[in-house]
Amino acid sequence: FLEVPLNFVLIQGRGFHFDMLDALPGMFPIIEPTLACKIAHKLVDVCRCLQVSSPCIRYAASNACKAVAEQVQAELSVCRASAKDEQIPCQLLILDRSVDMAATLVHEYTYEAIVYDLLDGGVLDIDQNLVSLPGPPAREVLLSEADSLWEEMKHMHLQDAKRLVDSKVEEVRGQSAAHQDASQMSTSDLLDMLRRSPEQRDTMDRLLLHLTLIDSIFSRLGAEHLTQGVGLLEQDIACGIDSSGKDVKATNLQGHLTKVFSELESVLPSETKLRILMLYFACMANISEVVRQKLIEMAKLDPEDERVLMAMLRTKLMEVPDSQRHKHGNGCVHRVTKEQAARFKRNSRTDGRFDLSRFEPRIKELVEQLTQSRLSQEEFPAFEGSDTHNNTLRSAGLVDSSAPGAPAAAFGGDQWSFAAWPTPDSRQLDSASEKKPDVTQRVVVFVVGGITHSELRVASEVAQSLPRGTEIILGGTALLTPRRLIRALRPRANRPDGAANSADPMDLT
Repeated sequence: FLEVPLNFVLIQGRGFHFDMLDALPGMFPIIEPTLACKIAHKLVDVCRCLQVSSPCIRYAASNACKAVAEQVQAELSVCRASAKDEQIPCQLLILDRSVDMAATLVHEYTYEAIVYDLLDGGVLDIDQNLVSLPGPPAREVLLSEADSLWEEMKHMHLQDAKRLVDSKVEEVRGQSAAHQDASQMSTSDLLDMLRRSPEQRDTMDRLLLHLTLIDSIFSRLGAEHLTQGVGLLEQDIACGIDSSGKDVKATNLQGHLTKVFSELESVLPSETKLRILMLYFACMANISEVVRQKLIEMAKLDPEDERVLMAMLRTKLMEVPDSQRHKHGNGCVHRVTKEQAARFKRNSRTDGRFDLSRFEPRIKELVEQLTQSRLSQEEFPAFEGSDTHNNTLRSAGLVDSSAPGAPAAAFGGDQWSFAAWPTPDSRQLDSASEKKPDVTQRVVVFVVGGITHSELRVASEVAQSLPRGTEIILGGTALLTPRRLIRALRPRANRPDGAANSADPMDLT
């Protein structure tokens, strides 16, 4: 019997987080030792739940990652002494938010991500997952995993999700043709009429819920001019590659950014300008102080948003690490890696790919490199003595090219897995296979500073391409949306807790 405190939040079967928004300003640029210990202790609890005491620990070459990794290593060494059972091979990769700040700022157009991004603080109460539906009577509906339509559409592009909901509404309208004037009724009136029938109420509520969400999203897209040029500029900045698959020049990006701030000065929300400015600073290397100040002045941010920008600059998460400066020369250039650039060029040339969805989080690249034993030892070292060879997919003998991403053909063995528990049908196996665990290889990626919905999505995509029995778990100190990131960076006096913050908002030292 193993007793483990569950002091972390599970994200379906996809990952976990610690609900620690303050970890981002608290760990960068100077580490708070007590906070690092708290993060490490919670990560050890995750490992204990997974019955992992001897993972191969690798970490990004930063002070924050090294501090957390060392503490995890120390605490797991105590657990290791009492571990008796044979363990599933596990790799633990500890990163921080500097590996990809763009993923926290760029708009993601898959349904789940854009709901939590654009509607946070609007029709959606993100902390309670409650959506406010219009009346009469006005009511609140829970956005939950029990909603099969939500589960079906989560990773769909917004346009595909809209088409699916529209088709279901037309299906309902066709089935209601017997009702007088059903064809002339508005969609909301029709659904409201049908929900009065007890057997239809839940279905109609779900359709009305997603119609409300999608209508609200398109309203916000228009208000932020994302479909009218801002979205394309944002993708060019995040990718370093334009929609035709060509490299973008820093001077051109700066010119387009200046034009947007000038032409949309009176209509673009300050928070939208803040996000695109932070995105530019995070994606470009060697920005001169003169250019930086010029762009800040042109953006004309609200005072509160300017303080957020200064707080973000103070974390130094948008700066090129010292160990990587030699790769970018002296001039202002994009920070995209060669592998990312190749991926973005493929995306831009893929038929049917939306121009506003060219960007993909770097987590996808790093997980692929880790599972293929290609991850740089210089940038992501392992502790001395870690068995990096016996913890790789290839050496574990798990590569099965004939069935990539197939579900594990075994029942029962690993009740600690984050993977879904097998269905009763999966019990129909021979006695030999029943002794095998569902999970035969595990990769845990943890991000100090937080993870995003888009990163959860791409981690799931990578898992589908790996040998069966391989589990990818993504975790972080918090589950971030752009607004949550901004909230974490606001002075404490402006947060709900009302605590004072004595730091000078303009002091970047």
